[in-house]
Amino acid sequence: MVAELPGYDDAFVGREAELAELLSLLRKHRMLTLVGSAGVGKTRLAVELARRARRTEVRTVELGKLSRPDQVVQAFAEAVGVYQHAGVALRTTLLQELQNRRILLLVDNCEHLVEECCDVVDGLLSRCPGVQILATSREAMRAVGEAVYPVHGLDEDAVRLFAERAGSRGDQEAIAAICARLDGVPLAVELAAKLSKSVPLNELANHLDQRLDLLSDADEQTRHQSLRAAIAWSHDLLTKHEKELFRRLALLPGGFGLDIAQVVQGGPVIGLLSALQAKSLVVRENDGRFRMLESVRLYAEERLGEQGEYAVTAERIIEWLCEKGEPGVTSSILSPEQVKAQHQEYDNVTYAFAHLVAPQDERRLLLATMLLRVCFDRGYFAEAGAVLMQVLHQSAADARYRILALEYASLLADHEQRHDEAVKYAIEAVHTAEAGGQQLIMCRLYRTLAGAYDGAGDAPNTAWALRQSIQHGVRNGNDVSVAVSSQNLGWRLLVQGDVEAAAFLVEGALPVLRAHARPDVVAVAVHTSGCIALERGDLTTAGARFAESARMSAHLPRAVLEAVEGRGLVAMLSGRHELGVRLLAACRQMRTTWVVPPEPWWRRKMDDALAEARESLSQAAFTRALNAGRAMDVRHAVETALDEEIVQDAVLSDRQRMIVELVAQGMTNAQVAAKLGISHRTVESHVHNVKAVLDLSSRAQLAAWAQSN
Repeated sequence: MVAELPGYDDAFVGREAELAELLSLLRKHRMLTLVGSAGVGKTRLAVELARRARRTEVRTVELGKLSRPDQVVQAFAEAVGVYQHAGVALRTTLLQELQNRRILLLVDNCEHLVEECCDVVDGLLSRCPGVQILATSREAMRAVGEAVYPVHGLDEDAVRLFAERAGSRGDQEAIAAICARLDGVPLAVELAAKLSKSVPLNELANHLDQRLDLLSDADEQTRHQSLRAAIAWSHDLLTKHEKELFRRLALLPGGFGLDIAQVVQGGPVIGLLSALQAKSLVVRENDGRFRMLESVRLYAEERLGEQGEYAVTAERIIEWLCEKGEPGVTSSILSPEQVKAQHQEYDNVTYAFAHLVAPQDERRLLLATMLLRVCFDRGYFAEAGAVLMQVLHQSAADARYRILALEYASLLADHEQRHDEAVKYAIEAVHTAEAGGQQLIMCRLYRTLAGAYDGAGDAPNTAWALRQSIQHGVRNGNDVSVAVSSQNLGWRLLVQGDVEAAAFLVEGALPVLRAHARPDVVAVAVHTSGCIALERGDLTTAGARFAESARMSAHLPRAVLEAVEGRGLVAMLSGRHELGVRLLAACRQMRTTWVVPPEPWWRRKMDDALAEARESLSQAAFTRALNAGRAMDVRHAVETALDEEIVQDAVLSDRQRMIVELVAQGMTNAQVAAKLGISHRTVESHVHNVKAVLDLSSRAQLAAWAQSN
């Protein structure tokens, strides 16, 4: 019986970009294999591709139901209508009869008979110039001249597929969430869509953790009657050791690298992991890490439980994750690599905390702290903070990780403006560490205490705690941590008006930070250096430092605001008032939305600049710039702030020139304010900015400049 292309009662949905790319590949290669995991839609895509290829003759070779290697040649022969000749091997007859035919063979489901299939395909391609092969498999055949195209789950098209199979658009947001949890795998999406006809979407979403039982279709007589059956087909083709690694990776929903894969396996994994990837049971991400599709992971977790390996695998993972958090317990500052590792493993830590570690295990303190550490960077810390506080209050007073948890409780309270609590937790952390002789972390703990005092508005104790931090760090050789505390103290001194002392500390810290600290930490110090240059009236250096800070922190929306604001201030002092207003207005809008208030000293700088701009610009121009800034998103604001032409030759506004002339006449700031009908503070700001722009240090020099210009 000659097998042409299979027919489908329902419509093909999506994948237009893939089809265009595949048609191009099909024109260039005689052997093209679509490779992907269970249920990802390889066969349906191949059939649609074959239809659009418009070949004169197309035949389907279905291998899915075969169980023996000797059946492969027969399947090819039946598909193209070739029959056995007495005394002649069927393979020989097949090659002879296809030598002069122009035909496209769609060879479907090759993964369980790869070697035998490859042997036949190699023979066809070498002996039959008119034969072209389009194959589907969960691993490449490695045939001569084979082009391999990986097939992944659907993105936006998954929602369209769900709606088409369900016969209703439904709640698009709920459908999108379901499709995302199913990794866009068409088989899973289609089964869920059919189920949605009788089960409400919210109930369906709530039961997706049981998807292997839930998503099945008894009405379909196919190899993929259920999601479990589709994955089991791939699993059953694995070797013993491949199955071991496969099921042990199930407890890493956040993905994994070679290091943790080797830990859970208890031995070398490169070959095994490569085999799992080749068989489409794990996928490799752009960052080099691997992961399992969630449906595949749930199946692997079932197998892990069946083999009685759940507890030992969980313990290996918990121990390894805690090793990633251990530097926070013993080091004065985390390295960029250590921070990156905690970010990479965030989802695995979340899973371990919720499912793997026992409620009474004190390691929950460390895991909770790691979660909050990452959440601080991401800007969404309320939920993680609540978890940490709950675990902290339940922990014993001598718990190993209590000091670290107290420190992060202080940081959390500071973020939430519970400043008295922040000080209390930080002091307890310091005293506990001192009592335990943990000198290596004292530099960091005193810096945390300084932050708590700063939030409470206690400037003297802030400076005292930072000096204590520096002393401990110098004593213990914590160079990077000392540099961080020096920069923080430099900022405090700058705010208090001691510009030169601040410059000494910050410029001394910068080389160490540039060489060893994380980019976000360096960005803060570079910003402080820009503020020092601004106070000195060195607009060129200030502009360059703020730009450098913006580039370093551009990927952290909340952290980049101060650098953008700095560029806005430089723009205003360079006479580009409208640009400055746009940048400051943009940042003010985002600070309001994100609840990220600026420090009082920095706020006054911006308020004064905006007040000056309001007087220097026409009402229409100021309003236009204000509205334009409020409409910016953070990306647009950063791009605008990094305009290379932002620093121009200093130009005094008409208002500034008028004030300079009155000062030159001997008027005090109060007299100038009364004469012009503006506030005393605005006059002070104008005089300060003019002296900075013109690099003058006294009112007498300002008067002399006015007389000569």
